[in-house]
Amino acid sequence: MNRIAAGVAIVFLLALPWLTDNQFLLHLAIIVLMWTLMGLSWNLLGGYAGQVSFGHAAFFGVGAYTTMILYLKVGLAPWYGIPLGGVVAALFSLPIGYLCFRLRGPYFALSTLAVAEITRLVALNWETLTAGPVGLLITTLPDVSFLGRPVDWESKEPFFYIIALLAVSGMLATHYMMRGRLGAYLVAIREDEDAAESVGIDTTRAKALTLAASAFFTGLAGGFYGMYFRYVDPDAVFPIAISIETVFIAVVGGLGTVVGPIVGAVFLTTVAETFRERFVVGHLIFYGLFMMLVIRFMPEGIWGRARRLYGRFRKGGSRGAA
Repeated sequence: MNRIAAGVAIVFLLALPWLTDNQFLLHLAIIVLMWTLMGLSWNLLGGYAGQVSFGHAAFFGVGAYTTMILYLKVGLAPWYGIPLGGVVAALFSLPIGYLCFRLRGPYFALSTLAVAEITRLVALNWETLTAGPVGLLITTLPDVSFLGRPVDWESKEPFFYIIALLAVSGMLATHYMMRGRLGAYLVAIREDEDAAESVGIDTTRAKALTLAASAFFTGLAGGFYGMYFRYVDPDAVFPIAISIETVFIAVVGGLGTVVGPIVGAVFLTTVAETFRERFVVGHLIFYGLFMMLVIRFMPEGIWGRARRLYGRFRKGGSRGAA
């Protein structure tokens, strides 16, 4: 049943650009998929391993700048720069994990927040590499053909398929990682880290691997952001707001689930786009409001509550049939 639903969802995803030529709707779908990838990456560390990070903006910015710098200064096309941005973000996460995983609970969360802010300040002041507050701008993307036809980079369709591919890859990777030994280790760490260590789990190694995977997917999202918007500066890709919104999406959608970040991204992106025209940053107010309501009435998230209600419905149906 789950595989059928996943297959239907993927077919619908592939057909969406054929169902509408409304560029705003496609832009909205692109943003939802980008935040889905962000939520999935944060969920690996925060949802499955219980390590709450407020510093994922650092990995997002590193991925975005890597993609832009490789294109503008080395001449490497963004479709190569995006995966390399993920790799650089993963490598960047290793020393951060080595330092921050010595701390636990709120101390770990605050240390990741500090790392993100330090990274933003470095990017802001390293003008020879990042152009500082001026930022980096791509005016044109290189010509490329697909199935014998030139890709039109002025339309939304190619960007939609790129971010859809990245988001689906993130979902599949999360699904298979959590079904393996690493997933069991992370759940044990989340429930009781001391008990996990006492039974022989190398908790530091498991958390470091998870942080690297989480940073990799966040770096992919950052690289895509640079390619899609064609402009980055430290305040656009390193702000604390990106880390906070990523946490909101994972928590509201459902922690420790593959589908939860999709639900959170759809819900909160719709809210953001609805109120963005009336309030400059007013969507953050509604983000906070919905997060409080979800924590109070649906601590398992929207997707977690939907699964519970569906389970009750199936039990009720089985009893009725008996």
